[in-house]
Amino acid sequence: MIKPVGALCNLDCTYCYYLPTKSVFDGREHRMKLTTLEEIFAGILPRFGDQVTVIWQGGEPTLAGLDFFQKAVEFQNKYKRPSQSISHALQTNGTLLDDGWCRFLKEHEFLVGLSIDGPPKLHDHYRLTNRGEASSKQVFCGLRALQKQKVEFNALCVLNDVNVHHPDELWDYLISLGTRWLQFIPAIEWEQDPDRPGQNVLAPYSPDPVAYGKFLCRAFDLWFEKYRHRVSVRIFDAVVMKLVMDKMPYCILDGSCHREMTIEHDGAVFGCDHFIERRWQLAQIGQPEWHNGISLDGSIDVGLTVHRAGYVKADEHVGRDIVGHDDLPLARDMTGDCEAASGHLDTRWFERADAARLGTFNARKLDLPEKCVNCRFKPLCHGGCPKHRSQGGDVPEASVLCEAYIMFYEHTLDRFEWLAGFLRRDEQPPEPVNAKRTKKANREHAAR
Repeated sequence: MIKPVGALCNLDCTYCYYLPTKSVFDGREHRMKLTTLEEIFAGILPRFGDQVTVIWQGGEPTLAGLDFFQKAVEFQNKYKRPSQSISHALQTNGTLLDDGWCRFLKEHEFLVGLSIDGPPKLHDHYRLTNRGEASSKQVFCGLRALQKQKVEFNALCVLNDVNVHHPDELWDYLISLGTRWLQFIPAIEWEQDPDRPGQNVLAPYSPDPVAYGKFLCRAFDLWFEKYRHRVSVRIFDAVVMKLVMDKMPYCILDGSCHREMTIEHDGAVFGCDHFIERRWQLAQIGQPEWHNGISLDGSIDVGLTVHRAGYVKADEHVGRDIVGHDDLPLARDMTGDCEAASGHLDTRWFERADAARLGTFNARKLDLPEKCVNCRFKPLCHGGCPKHRSQGGDVPEASVLCEAYIMFYEHTLDRFEWLAGFLRRDEQPPEPVNAKRTKKANREHAAR
């Protein structure tokens, strides 16, 4: 995962989990330098397998500019082996997408994740621009540009305390956009508890766990009864794969954190973008002598995110006038050619990454309370994401979504097993009855 502009964004979403990372970088915010961009691919492509996936996220990654992404493809072609195939995923708020962007995304087969929280009245509740204006119209224009150029996209919907209570309306709207892939991500964020020093409480915009469980159950019913043959929902697909192949592709529900790397705009390397904390930094691209002197218990940590001290609230972002990539400070080598410096590129940063620290980070997910260890749904949950534990995985505790997962699996597991049975026999499950009725009605209407 590459964060070309770090936490910078032209939106000011109230629930944004990434704005606190501004404190990590002491306000040094700009687009990634081309030197750093080249070093990323010079460091990883010779050492990775034949299938490489690059995920671009932010903030808002398109603020880096189209020229930046064109340069990224150039660097990939320069360093990849003939046998290597590189796929791209871009997570964006969609507000800066136009025909030029979408032609590029189509040409290089980017899968685009479009952040959209439902119809305007739900989407605009929290997803406002830096000027405090609704963003839904801009997102819709970006969506139409994607569709015009036939770019594959999925809809990523962040569930909060408002839209989580409208599963039918949310589902119908997202399906009406024409997407075949959906993701529902709960906005689980923590704030320091004013009444309990050292403890955290859910932020007011986070969905109530019971409401989230009810949402999942209703969304599953809608999917199973009508859309399961033509719409992919990430969490549903993940459960089916686990039951059929005993593999969990969704890190939140897997037995340990997946071994992925997040690279910040300044070349700092971490194990997960939900834990941009200095104690978990693994390497610093461009600084061969760098080492992490911070203890794993965080005793001398600085610039931390929500799980410890130093949290910078989202309201610190209000008033910044970022509209497009021209509003970002320009790094020194953004307009130059890296070839002259190619002999000095840091191509060994991946080898220097602190594997032991990453292993410790990943293993924290295994540290579960007795409640989780003895739960019959543990193989399908594994305690959820450490971020969803009030202390961020630093102590054995259950996920705040524990009740939601139990509710969800009790409601759905029999039907999941029914679907998995067909796939284990290498058969396709029958189409939903409601889908067949809809097809028949459409044929009859066309014949009139």
